[in-house]
Amino acid sequence: MLCRYCNSDNSATNAFCETCGKPLQIACAACGHINGPISRFCGRCSAPLNLPSRRPAEELLRALSVTGGERKHLTIFFADISNSTGLIQFPDPEDAMHRIQPAIDAMRRCVERYDSIVNKVQGDGVMALFGAPVPREDHAVRACAAALATQASVAELGDPDLKVRVGLHSGEVILQAVVNSLYHTYDVTGSAAHLAARMEQMATPGEILLTANTAMAARNFVEATALGFRPVRGVSEPIEIFRLERLHHAPASVIFRSQSALSPLIGRGAQLDFLEAELGSAAAGEPRTVGVVGEAGSGKSRLCFEFAERCRERGYRVYEARVMAHGHATPYQPILDLARDYLGIQPTMPAAEAVGYQRSGSRTTTCSRSSCEAFRIGSRVSRSTSAASAFGEMRCARSPLGTV
Repeated sequence: MLCRYCNSDNSATNAFCETCGKPLQIACAACGHINGPISRFCGRCSAPLNLPSRRPAEELLRALSVTGGERKHLTIFFADISNSTGLIQFPDPEDAMHRIQPAIDAMRRCVERYDSIVNKVQGDGVMALFGAPVPREDHAVRACAAALATQASVAELGDPDLKVRVGLHSGEVILQAVVNSLYHTYDVTGSAAHLAARMEQMATPGEILLTANTAMAARNFVEATALGFRPVRGVSEPIEIFRLERLHHAPASVIFRSQSALSPLIGRGAQLDFLEAELGSAAAGEPRTVGVVGEAGSGKSRLCFEFAERCRERGYRVYEARVMAHGHATPYQPILDLARDYLGIQPTMPAAEAVGYQRSGSRTTTCSRSSCEAFRIGSRVSRSTSAASAFGEMRCARSPLGTV
């Protein structure tokens, strides 16, 4: 039995964690029923349980101190101000601080926007960890998004001499707690940190370099230009390097079609039949909203993709939007993605071209309550439902689809 606070393994008969002392069971705030450690809803009254989204920093540090460190797969982020020495040639150190501190603050805000932490501020730059101490399966995507946001935020400061370079690398490290009398923080041990630092040092001002590990982990969500294999100081073999260009707002169908081969969809006949029935109701003039709920990796996105492909084959127009795990950093992110798809704005289209494309009326679409449009709003019900309601004025139908 794993403790949800420190991830320590415990005996199935334990009521409290042997490492951190926290309770393993979860008490329902509505009825007081004691539920198991992996429960998300109360087994007696079905009320959602109040699960901690993350452990307090003190508890994380305490757990790391007890265990001596944890092996983590994460993305390491290095950013610094190019030619900072030339920018701070002032007699008074306060003048130097006022010159570069806005850029440092911008870096920190961008890192925290994507649920990461800055574990080091090194004069003219920062080091951040994505995927630790709180695990994130999309840590590479979050690091790329934070790097792009950092470049944009520093540019908005209006100082043309402030140029930032960023380096990213994803790999395994040992996450450790650094505790002394002045502060408590995290640090990592392993070659991954050194390689990320080398990427930042090799980047030119205003550039974001990432290794093949990070590029592969985020390939469905970012656009990156391959720069080939380059020698890296301290590494025996040349490393393949990529330059990050932009986030890739491709719908999930594009991602599925880009795969060389898809395995057959097995065991989802009942769910597809239910979706077909709901489509029939929509075709008869009764708009529907269907929520697909299930554990991560259970096939929600694939089910939606197969159903959307069936709709396309019959001539229905399908609009798509993905709800990202880090989408809270972008206001109305699923609605914006849905609007792009509705207006025919391609994911790779530059902003200026997209504005001109929309104004020229290159894409003409009609939308009425009587028309049957198949909306696919990703797999996260809570956010996708609001996006669907905003665009389709669809009423919600209780779905017996259950858990997929």
